[in-house]
Parts: sequence; structure tokens; C-alpha cells
Amino acid sequence: MKKPTILTAYFIGLFLLVFTSVNVFSQYSKATDRPNVIVIYTDDQDLEETGCYGGTVATPHMDRLANEGVRFTNYYPSSSVCTPSRYSVLTGQYASRSRSMQQEHPTSGHAFVRWNTDLIPGDMTIAHYMKANGYVTGFVGKWHNWYKGHPPFYHVPDRADPKDPKIMETITKNYEIARNYIKESAGFEHVSNVYANNFSWLPITKKLMYHNQHWITHGAIRFIEEHKKGPFFLYVATTLPHSPKAEASLTNNPETTPLGYLKGHQRAQPSYQSVLNRAKTFKNQHSDATEMLADMIWLDDGIGAIMAKLDELGLRENTLIILASDHESKAKMTLNQGRAPFIMSWKGKIKANQVNDALVSNIDICPTILDACGIESPTSTLDGTSLLPLFHKNNPSWRESLYMEVTYTRAVVTKDWKYIALRFPEHIAQRITEENRREFNQEGASYSIGSSNESRVRYDSDKKFPGYYDHDQLYDLRKDPGEQNNLAKNPEYKTVMSKMKSELKKYSQQLPHRFGEFK
Repeated sequence: MKKPTILTAYFIGLFLLVFTSVNVFSQYSKATDRPNVIVIYTDDQDLEETGCYGGTVATPHMDRLANEGVRFTNYYPSSSVCTPSRYSVLTGQYASRSRSMQQEHPTSGHAFVRWNTDLIPGDMTIAHYMKANGYVTGFVGKWHNWYKGHPPFYHVPDRADPKDPKIMETITKNYEIARNYIKESAGFEHVSNVYANNFSWLPITKKLMYHNQHWITHGAIRFIEEHKKGPFFLYVATTLPHSPKAEASLTNNPETTPLGYLKGHQRAQPSYQSVLNRAKTFKNQHSDATEMLADMIWLDDGIGAIMAKLDELGLRENTLIILASDHESKAKMTLNQGRAPFIMSWKGKIKANQVNDALVSNIDICPTILDACGIESPTSTLDGTSLLPLFHKNNPSWRESLYMEVTYTRAVVTKDWKYIALRFPEHIAQRITEENRREFNQEGASYSIGSSNESRVRYDSDKKFPGYYDHDQLYDLRKDPGEQNNLAKNPEYKTVMSKMKSELKKYSQQLPHRFGEFK
């Protein structure tokens, strides 16, 4: 039997979405208080880079957001790298369910979760669900879910002059290709101020490869102003605080965007020089200030500008705001550590100044939004759970563990324990011996290949986590939150190991691919 084409899958998915939404929309048409929703998804933001999490950094607007809502202390994104994390937040599903990834790695083998979990037409996203139920949907910022480079971009030489009209014509064509593909694959009606990928992968000249939080903020504010009558759903994905550090961008021309040198956005938030001055002053006053201080001040200003616009338009109390990081930066491409900032604020609906230690994940964001907006959740296809019962019930029953996945590693984490399993597929495992084990990273690439990025341990994770090369890792998070002492082979923890392995097996049995002895 032939597999359905992408186009066929798209129309099937669209039909099912419309069919299942009819009853939901009818219950909505009488509602007058449907909330607006804004998701701000930051890039590589760590806990210690956020003031309200005890970080040595000035983030007054994020802190205000936490003071007006709830700050989660056990938020673990389900994957620790950009693309799969963004797939999960948009779909409410684990990245290994991605059709694009399964085309590359069929379910008869192991899933290799990395930058291959893209969105393709036919995938159902939060934007599809919201749009089908009367919401205006908008996207601004970083995408990073581009399906194998298709549709293709036109080539732009790295050293080309962006002031050359012919070069700008090509860059503009590429930008429109990105906008249209995001609309087609993710269901957003309004797409603007887009970074289609990380800077080095953008089809632009190097002279335009800079952060511009002002431009992203401007796009978000413009969307809010144009759709203030609501209800609207806005997804804001920032490029900050992902590398490169902000200082180079903040000393660059503020008109620099992926769409050339543009005017009109520079006053969306405090000036570049203001950010640099405040960062310098803060560093002089706090010797332990994070090196990412300028990045976080710039990002925080943008969040403050969005909140100020909601206040100005009288929309703040009827807007659910979710601020979350796609993952932390220290343990990228591993399942070590992994906790990141996650804040929810909905004035009048969620009690202010809460701290919640429930185990939550980015897969919960989609079902939470649907629940908040009164939209029936397609529970059979979502892996996440609405978080609203945590606020509306006295003693809500809640999960005792979370599942995480990246490369060939899988993990389960509880409040007290974390277990990580590394299981290579047979074609890689048969090449590895006890003697050469440390020549292979967790992606299964051998150092003997050469010095390419793929053939080394990314982000120096083997230096940060002594258990990096171990096939099994067990950590007591109460005593060892930094995950430095692997207890997997310690006979004293045999019972804990057995329980955590059983928990991982339960998750594995529900997912499409094989994974070692777990499925």
C-alpha cells in the first residue's frame, strides 16, 4: 500500500480538524470573554539568567510576569535542542512522533532525535486548533522547523552587499518563501519579522546575521495592535539569548534585519545604547553578574514592551501569557539537567505570586492553551496535559515522572531521581567496544571521522557530565542536582534503577520507534 503524499496528508488533516472543530466552535460563538494568548518562547535561556529564579541578572519584566502569575520550578522541555523542542511546543507531542523524522528514521528502528523533527503540511499545530475556533493567529521571530530545506532558498553569497538591489531582491524572495512555508506548514495566518533559522543557516549575507530583538518586538506589538479586538493567539519566538552574544549585535546598525536595513522598529523598546549602558552599570555593581547580562536585558525589554502594549490597550487581564525557554544552554544535546524557566500569567484567572514544583513540560503548553480557551483537546493525539487543574483544584492528581528524548538517549525524571538510557541502533552498536567507547559521542559519530562538528562531543558535554559515555545513568537529584555522580552501577540503588527502567519502558511502549530492550 502506498504511503500518502505530504499533500494528501495535509488535506486529510485539514478535513479532520474542521470536522472535529464544528461542535467546539458552536459552543464558542456565544462566548464573549475568550482570552487572548501569547506564547513567548526564548532560545537557550537558563534559570540563572532570570532574576526571579535567583539569577544574577536584571529581568524586571520577567520578574513582574512571575509575580503576577506562577513560576514553575520543575519545567523540563522534552528535548534539549531547538528543532524538536519547537515541534513539541507547537504540537503538544513528543518529537519522535514527527512525520518528518519518521521519514528519515522508520519506526522499525531507533529514532534519532535532533534537527530532523520539522513541521510539514498536514501536521496539526496549536495554530490550526486556534484558527479553526475563531482565533486570529500570528507568528513572529525564529522558526527553525524547516523541512529538509524545502522549498529551497535562492543562493546568497556570504560576502554580498545587502545594499545591492539585486542581492536584496534575492533576500526578499527567500524571506517570502519562509513566510509562506510557515503559514502552510504550521497554520499561522499572519507571519512577519521572521528568522527562518539560526543566523549561519539563513539565506542572507553575513552583514545581516545579527540579533535584532527590537524588530521581533515591533512585529509582536504590531500584531497586537492590528488584532486588539481579538481573540488572538500570538507565538513570539526570540533569537535571544542563543549565541552569538548580544554585544556584537548591540554595537551594530540597529536597522539590520534578515530582510535588509529597515527603519520603523528602533523605538519598539529602549535603545541599543541603553541596553549596553545598563549592562555595564549592573556589572560594575554585581561582580557575579552573568556574562549573558546584555542579552537578558535586551530580551527582558522586549517582553516589557509587549506587556506595556497589552496594558495600554486594556488587554492584560484577558490575556494568558506563557513565557518558556526551549531548553537550557548548559546541557544541550544531552538529557542531563534540563530544567529551564517557565512562567504563566493570567490576571484574575491564575492567582498571583505562586511557585509550583509540579513536573511540567513543553508538551503541556498546547493542551493548556486549548483548555484555557474552552477548545476541546484532541487528547488521542496529544502527549501533554493541561496545567489548569493545578490551579483550579485543591489536590489535583498529577504525573510523577516526565519523559525526555534527544539523539539516541531517553530519560525519565521524577522530583528526586533521573534515569538516562543511551541505546545505539545495531549498525552503530556493533562498531563500539569497551576500548573505543570514548571515541563515539551520543549521536553515534566517531571522532576518527575528522574534526567536523558532528564528530565531536557538542557543547563540551563530556567535560561537564562525567557519565556522558555511560549507557545507563542514575542521579539522586536531591543530593546531586548537577548530575556528577552516576549511581547506575551502585548495587545500593538496584531497586531505584529497576523502578526507573520500568517507568521508561512504559513511555517507550507508547511511542512509535524501537529503543533497546525498552521496546
